[in-house]
Amino acid sequence: MKFNVTEFFKRNWVHFFALGLFFIITLGYFSPQFGGNGLKQHDIEQFIGMSHETVEYRAENGEEPLWTNSMFGGMPTYQISTVYDGNLMTKIKRALGFWIGSPAGIFLTYLTGFYIMLLCFRTNKWVAILGALAFAFSSYYIIILQAGHNSKAVAIALAPPVIGAFYMAFRNNLKWGILLSALFMGMEISANHLQITYYLGIVLLFMGIVELVRAFGKESNFKRFGLATVGILVAYGFALGINYGNITFTNDYAKYTIRGENDIKINPDGTTAAKNQSKGLDKDYITQWSYGIGESMTLISPYIHGGGSAVIGNSPFKDKLKEKEFRSDAPELAKQMMYWGDQPIVTGPVYLGIIVVFLALLALVFVKDRMKWALLAATILCLMLSWGKNYMGLTEFFIDNIPGYNKFRAVTIILAIVEICVPLLGVLFLQKLVNEREAIKAQMKTFYIVSGASALLLLIFAFAGTGDDYLSERENEFLYGMEANVRSQIESIPVEQAKQQYGVNLNNPQEKNAFIQNVVANQTKSFDAVVAFRADVAKSSYLRSFGFLLVAALLIFAFLKYDFKKELLIGGLAVLILADLIPVDRIYLNAEKEGREMKFWMPEFEKRNPFSPTTADQQIMQNEIAQNPALKAIIDEAANAAEDKDLRREKGYANYIAGKKFAALNANTNYRVYEPSGGTNSSRASYFHKSLGGYHGAKLRNIQNIYNFQLSQGNYKVFDMFNVKYFIQRNQQTGDYQAQPNPNALGNAWFVTEFQVEETPEEEIRALGKEVKISNQGNGTLVVNNEVVNEALVYGAENITYVNNGDSLAINIQKTLQTGQASSFVADVNGRGNWVPNFTLEADTTNSFEVLVTQEVVDNFMPKTEAIITPSTYEKVKGKTFSGKGSIEMTSYAPNELRYAINTTGEQFAVLSEVYYPDGWNAYVDGEKVDIEKTNYLLRGVILPAGAKELVMKFEVPSFGTVNTISFVLSLGLILLILVLFILEKRNGKENS
Repeated sequence: MKFNVTEFFKRNWVHFFALGLFFIITLGYFSPQFGGNGLKQHDIEQFIGMSHETVEYRAENGEEPLWTNSMFGGMPTYQISTVYDGNLMTKIKRALGFWIGSPAGIFLTYLTGFYIMLLCFRTNKWVAILGALAFAFSSYYIIILQAGHNSKAVAIALAPPVIGAFYMAFRNNLKWGILLSALFMGMEISANHLQITYYLGIVLLFMGIVELVRAFGKESNFKRFGLATVGILVAYGFALGINYGNITFTNDYAKYTIRGENDIKINPDGTTAAKNQSKGLDKDYITQWSYGIGESMTLISPYIHGGGSAVIGNSPFKDKLKEKEFRSDAPELAKQMMYWGDQPIVTGPVYLGIIVVFLALLALVFVKDRMKWALLAATILCLMLSWGKNYMGLTEFFIDNIPGYNKFRAVTIILAIVEICVPLLGVLFLQKLVNEREAIKAQMKTFYIVSGASALLLLIFAFAGTGDDYLSERENEFLYGMEANVRSQIESIPVEQAKQQYGVNLNNPQEKNAFIQNVVANQTKSFDAVVAFRADVAKSSYLRSFGFLLVAALLIFAFLKYDFKKELLIGGLAVLILADLIPVDRIYLNAEKEGREMKFWMPEFEKRNPFSPTTADQQIMQNEIAQNPALKAIIDEAANAAEDKDLRREKGYANYIAGKKFAALNANTNYRVYEPSGGTNSSRASYFHKSLGGYHGAKLRNIQNIYNFQLSQGNYKVFDMFNVKYFIQRNQQTGDYQAQPNPNALGNAWFVTEFQVEETPEEEIRALGKEVKISNQGNGTLVVNNEVVNEALVYGAENITYVNNGDSLAINIQKTLQTGQASSFVADVNGRGNWVPNFTLEADTTNSFEVLVTQEVVDNFMPKTEAIITPSTYEKVKGKTFSGKGSIEMTSYAPNELRYAINTTGEQFAVLSEVYYPDGWNAYVDGEKVDIEKTNYLLRGVILPAGAKELVMKFEVPSFGTVNTISFVLSLGLILLILVLFILEKRNGKENS
């Protein structure tokens, strides 16, 4: 059959109209992007920092390093930046976004993905266009684009086509449903946000249950059900095979990260690990972001909890401060938080749109297809799971019993599934409305009841509230304990100071109580003003939703009553939905300017090169050049090679050149830095140097434990053994950065002569610090972690108190003492406690101090000369003597290959300042493979033979090339299979469904 282009366009013109409309809307909303700007996205900026070493290495060498030393002392790149060239799904999915970059391309994928799903449901094409718009403009999807959660957004955008293909396989077209299931699930998994894919499984599970019920019901067709089920499973298996590399490497990596089981079963203070520790992420971490039960009402009204976390003066409601009833309190109100939900911080609400929810409610009443119950069940379950710690019984059950659930944090992300199911329900009603108008007209009473009840509920909420008193849980707790806190603060002030500063005599109980009550009354009055303001915002939000609901209901009523064209109904509802959603979205992502610059946008070239080197970074570079003058020529050559006269006028060009310079420095040196102000929440330092800090949601578990047990306790010897050569300090007053060299950094590798064998990981990590014996020497009670003791071995993080004559003194051990040194905690004549060196006590002939507790350092880790090893390593060094004589020097650096020149006198044990990771790192001495020993809890150790040798460390993952090949073959095979089926059906004259 000859392909007729004219006939093809005539038959499919609505689809082309839809795609054109989607593009025009995207062009309008994201117009700054098409004008050469990039969206300011926090997480993308952090990604640029963390992936800089990998990107530069890939560009220079044309291969994947699979390891980077830019963050946390070193980690695999599997969840940072690994390109699987063989996976064609990563290329095909860009077609749904018209090959446009983010965020516009992702937004287009929202639209096209949902549209494709509705076509798979055989929905009216105009209804499908409306559904796609309602889905794409849901507030959460816009907010995550603004935040830079691109992989999450892509996974969300690709979820609807997966649902559509699933439905198609069971209901419409078996062959195409199965093939498209493989295609769309392959694309979904390739988005590399397994949390969304995991949650998507909930919807598919409920849909599968509905199909199982249908197979045993009146519409029974066991053969079709069996074929579809097997076909879908094979399709998903095919999709897993295409993405096998990413899945298997991520799975292997996950067990070593904070998403895997913790090998440490105690807390830093020595107590048994909290009950909230699971075999995956800790429960407290999983539920840190939990949607409030009452906060769920934001699904139908956007501002009923204040919108985003901002003070009122910087919120969308700041103009309300000018209103008469708030004018007198405006200065104080402007400083108060607008958001009063239970989450730590939010950008904005999850708002579905009142019209979309209203249509979904009508679907539950009027649509007969059982699929509505699958969508409802998924919606309810996901909503309840989003409550997290606010509904801990269900959450805990899933964490403890549902495989894989404990690997994901921020349970609020599951609301993305709610925002798929509810619009789909709404579309199912519209489909029935335009196809079966008369059937619904016959049930007008039911329509009136649903509409009236929905409107009445909104009015009740508007005028009666929802029972949260417009205060967050934290604010309520503050108010509850306010009088006690004020009293405690007042009574801690010296009597004379209180009289001078506040004019109150604290020795007079009546005067003191009156003063306290006055302070409480003033603070309460301030809260009353905040409550009144928030109540007014919530009321306005509910009335806004009521208005949109009323107009939508009247439009549907008119369609049923007066029989006008369905296109007018669909167009009218589309305009209403956009009028409802877009103003909310534009609060969190718009093209407005703040002064001369846009609030949310910046020049694209600057976005790609966001980091400017600080004074500290420049100091480090100059210091490294001073130590190795040959570096200057290498750095200059890199800068000259990067020069591009066509880019010189671009904002961010200086950052671009600086990035190339530091990339050259980074590739030819191997030291680490630590930036305390960034810590584990910034990859800024990682862009310029190898950092012990960074920013990642799946960092290695051992480095997180080191932070918790040692670095947070101020153990600088850990910095030394990690070769942290510079500290980047930020002046809090000026904001300037300065580089502080660390003269004690131990370098890339060194020899040790002594060993300390520890049986368990808990003992290993605690041995990195100091072990101190404390003893009770007074008449009081020594309490360590709420346990009364006479003496105890402590490490510095324990909760130590001394109770004497009813007074409780907090004790922190001295961290400056060295091995064998001792001091005493004493009370002076005024009862105040302090540590005093024992030699000072010996000189105190007047006995002016009462000794309460003594401390003595019994063990102090010295990383320069000793190593902490496991029993298995001890078996290899037992009976041997290591002199520490000889030299070991790094001669070549690459993220995945380190070379050292060694020259030893006798056999030696070398400790390397590199993270121990057993899956992939191999060591070779003159080409002969040797064992890498776990040393100092998370570093590498190697036993070296005598003589002049070369030690090579390689990160070798042979299966990477294999899985790339498998991915290419499978994905190419799937594409060819789809093309062949398409051509065959066209040749046979069949209409492609």
